[in-house]
Amino acid sequence: MAKTDPRILRIQNKKGERLMFTKKVFMALMITALTTIMAFAQNNNAPAWTSPTGSWQGVVTNEGGGPPPFRVLMNFTADGGFTGSGDGDSAVGSPQYGVWERVGPKSSRTYMVTFRQLFYAPDSSPTGSAKMQQTVILNESGDTWSGPFVVRIYAPDDTLLFTGVGTATATRIQFEPLP
Repeated sequence: MAKTDPRILRIQNKKGERLMFTKKVFMALMITALTTIMAFAQNNNAPAWTSPTGSWQGVVTNEGGGPPPFRVLMNFTADGGFTGSGDGDSAVGSPQYGVWERVGPKSSRTYMVTFRQLFYAPDSSPTGSAKMQQTVILNESGDTWSGPFVVRIYAPDDTLLFTGVGTATATRIQFEPLP
């Protein structure tokens, strides 16, 4: 039997140690990754529907002195954007543009929306603007919401003319395939 050179044994031993070390590091990284994934999965226990993302049809009801109830269409984007319009808007105002965000923990079904609208005369000259702040509280199934709002109406020079309050309700617009 031939005698093995001790230098070769040391080199082979070091390679084996490096391989074992690499395996241990890899296993530690895998355990860390799995632990992190499981922690996030447990922390994000909010159902997928707990978001107003999507399109809605609703009714706005003013309290004390505002217009009679009117219909609105709204769209909440996944990145926090908002667009909306209501009965008569195209005759006197722009669509509504704004932003929304969740209020409270990830399991909360309450959201705040702030949006603006421009008003104009038939000749397109500015007649003012509005700022609305709406609370959106989704029901447990996520297909309807309701909540109070505050609207502030401004003159073209941004002088506050009127502040009103009321409530809005809405139903999520569902996909309907062709018959």
